[in-house]
Amino acid sequence: MKFNKTFISSVFGGLFISLVSISAIVSAQNIRHQPHLSCVTQQSMTIAWTSTDSAETKILWRPVNGQWKSSAVPGKKISHSFVIEGLMPSSSYQYRVIAGIDTTEQYSFMTAVKPNEPFSFVAYGDTRTNRDAHVSVLNAIGRQNPKLILNTGDLVAKSLNELWDEYFEDVCSKTGVGQKIPIYSSPGNHEKGAMYFENVLMPHNNPANSPAFYSFDYGSVHFISLNSEIPYDSLSDQFLWLMNDLRSEGAKKATFKVAYWHRPPYSSSVHGSDLKTRGVLCPVLETHGVDIVFNGHDHVYERTKAINGTTYVVTGGGGAPLYDFKSENEWTAYKEKNYHFCLLSVEGKRMKMLMIRPDGEVRDSLNIVKP
Repeated sequence: MKFNKTFISSVFGGLFISLVSISAIVSAQNIRHQPHLSCVTQQSMTIAWTSTDSAETKILWRPVNGQWKSSAVPGKKISHSFVIEGLMPSSSYQYRVIAGIDTTEQYSFMTAVKPNEPFSFVAYGDTRTNRDAHVSVLNAIGRQNPKLILNTGDLVAKSLNELWDEYFEDVCSKTGVGQKIPIYSSPGNHEKGAMYFENVLMPHNNPANSPAFYSFDYGSVHFISLNSEIPYDSLSDQFLWLMNDLRSEGAKKATFKVAYWHRPPYSSSVHGSDLKTRGVLCPVLETHGVDIVFNGHDHVYERTKAINGTTYVVTGGGGAPLYDFKSENEWTAYKEKNYHFCLLSVEGKRMKMLMIRPDGEVRDSLNIVKP
């Protein structure tokens, strides 16, 4: 019997593709936490992941459809991170991770934009407990394709390994958001402690060289992440660092300044306004021209009117059980009990914010325009 060469090639080619697909499935089972991004700059990207064993690991990357480069990740360990350096601003790259004989799928990311280049970012928080709600919010975020994501805390209900596994499964495996969009978070009251810092990779630019509180610049925005779960009074290391950061070159040059932490200074919901953060942190931020502050803790959406030039937004509708409102306040501009995220677009002297439900419906908006 004679076989057509094209037929043989097609059959065995299909078999090869099937085997590759099976291999990809097996590989995914040997990576405990899929690769996720953070700490992006114009020239670098930080990638973190967790293996199920201590096999030797390496990472491959390339410009889109360019030549692959690879680097071994030092040490045989389970938790890994690697900084890819020497990249070009506002450029797309592809990458994958190899652990032992296993490899992840091919993912992509984009480096930070140039200072005056338009971009968008997302703020949301309290992503714990209701995984289906969190996944629906993440899928909606992914459709907007922001350049980075801020999480205002309570990523998980409690710092347990199984809950962190579920968080990364939702952020990475189920939605693919974590593999392509850098995520920056602040600690909440539910996951405070050492395990939080073992599972998230944040900038280290405070005097203690820790990720407990930090700042970074992206495009024309200076971002400040504070920590409401450790001391922040006027004599604390965090407060003194904040004062210096607000006077830094990055803060002075930025067109907009954005701050975020967990406990809200203005809230009409169950926990209510945290008067300590209002009395200690807000006057400093307002004096130094911070444009908008994002918080969580109360599982609702609430935006204030501008208070001494600063707008405060509670964005706690990322997946935790929703709360009711308990009070009416004259400083409230809009409030709603619903799952949501905040999409902010920055272009020139304008920053526009939209509050968006998972179904794509826009429920609130805000424009901040610099003179």
